[in-house]
Amino acid sequence: MEKEYDGIIIGAGHNGLICCGYLAKAGLKMLVVEKHLEMGGGLDSHEGARSGFWHNVHSNNHRGVSDLMWYKDLELAEMGQEYIRLPVSVAMLTRDHRSILWYANEPEKTAASIGRFSAKDAKTFLEVNKKYADMAKEIFFQEQYAPPLPFAEKKALLEKSALGRQYLEWQPYSINETVTRLFENDSVRGMVAFLSVIRGFETDSKGMGMIAAAAIASGVNTQMSKGTTHKLAHSLHKMIVRAGADVVEAESVARILMENGRAVGVRTIDGREFRAKKFVISSVNPNQTFLDMVGRENLAADFASKVEKFKYSNTTPLFTLHLALNERLYWKAAKYDADVDKAFYIIAGLEGLKDIVELYEDANAGRLPRSLQLIGAQPAQHDPSQAPDGKCTAFFWQVAPGDLCKEEGGPERWDKIRQEFTDRCATHLNHYVSNLTPENIVAKFGMTPVDIERHLPNMRGGDIQVGELSESQYLDKRPFPECSQYRTPVAGLYLCGASAHPGGNVTGAPGYNAAGVVCKDLGIAPWWKPRDAKEHWQQLE
Repeated sequence: MEKEYDGIIIGAGHNGLICCGYLAKAGLKMLVVEKHLEMGGGLDSHEGARSGFWHNVHSNNHRGVSDLMWYKDLELAEMGQEYIRLPVSVAMLTRDHRSILWYANEPEKTAASIGRFSAKDAKTFLEVNKKYADMAKEIFFQEQYAPPLPFAEKKALLEKSALGRQYLEWQPYSINETVTRLFENDSVRGMVAFLSVIRGFETDSKGMGMIAAAAIASGVNTQMSKGTTHKLAHSLHKMIVRAGADVVEAESVARILMENGRAVGVRTIDGREFRAKKFVISSVNPNQTFLDMVGRENLAADFASKVEKFKYSNTTPLFTLHLALNERLYWKAAKYDADVDKAFYIIAGLEGLKDIVELYEDANAGRLPRSLQLIGAQPAQHDPSQAPDGKCTAFFWQVAPGDLCKEEGGPERWDKIRQEFTDRCATHLNHYVSNLTPENIVAKFGMTPVDIERHLPNMRGGDIQVGELSESQYLDKRPFPECSQYRTPVAGLYLCGASAHPGGNVTGAPGYNAAGVVCKDLGIAPWWKPRDAKEHWQQLE
């Protein structure tokens, strides 16, 4: 392998690979260094305890990915990547076996399902869906795929357009407050808010209300990667190699090499050094990037203190129940609405917004949840290649803090209660299912939030967003104001991971945005068309 590159990327999660693809195709000689043998980070799929059963142990729903610009720019379909669209995105099941269904691109059907709980809320849903559709597209979406503007500058700009004023109308509120103002039925409120819970937003944080309005307006657009979640990682890996990039696998970065205050390369744990003539980009969390790899001695004291105080979420760590099944699960609520059996995501145990409030209280206190609100799916139901013929796989997530408090036994307690909590989740799920019998279960196993961090140390405490998504760590404040443009106080060092704007989930936005910033700093004309939110919003009336 070569010892000197134009740029080096630390971490081969999807954002690191996307960023690398854009820069390699721009003519830069690139290297990606990844601690695992497998590429992809959270794009992780393992064959389970029984041969032929594939479990997507982290990422599952790739919301609208095949419609995104990076998917098309990087020609991933030509790499063999395929996506399956799910027309029935989510079914929320109540304990009395009723349901609310959210359809991917059929708001009238979603409203009809809501209408069985509240006619008024059904009307409101359609009104919000229609009223804020352009705002969601022209303001909210544009903001995700561009470096964020400072809030004061953005506010002054958005106040000049009708769509901008719609965004600002809801921005001051929390997501919980927004759904409470919009809807009267608590089950409807819970359904809408819970989709923000599972996307990692702190729904009780002020300054996030526009997210709920935009979500109702833009829909869910559920997709899954055909042939397992890891197939996307495989496609991205193939893409960067074809673009001329090199990859070091199964090797962690021990240090970012510094000379005269500038990042100039990396040293791996086996002692090898690779030089970067132009830049280093990290896709891992701020603590690893700055304190472990750059080193406190190379940082200003006030910035090092800010990194130490970076907050990881207590409400995004997940316990996962995994199942290998002889046949797919059938839901008792299908008698209420037959489309329940066609849904991708199933929410089982959420009765309303009050449950989310209680769940957040428990999570933030470091307690195991008092009640369960499982959300999961049966991937092999929709993609039979993920299980042996006629059989099925399933997973169900439960929000639960990785850092259990001292009174709960601390994080190490998870190893002691893994099987107990697995059984608790399966017993809970059984209330909603007609065939979760011992005869149908080929295998079941649980993965704890601590297991997530062990496999992906980037996700401290099991935080899948790699940093709390609250008002103080969102948009132009993520991860810190001085790093919100993907540049850092360390010369030559950039960020491109989930800790950067706009956060986690399989959006590709941090990697896409960072590539544009690097090209701009190097004076390279990008071969693609990076988004400029400010320029776009200036044209709105």
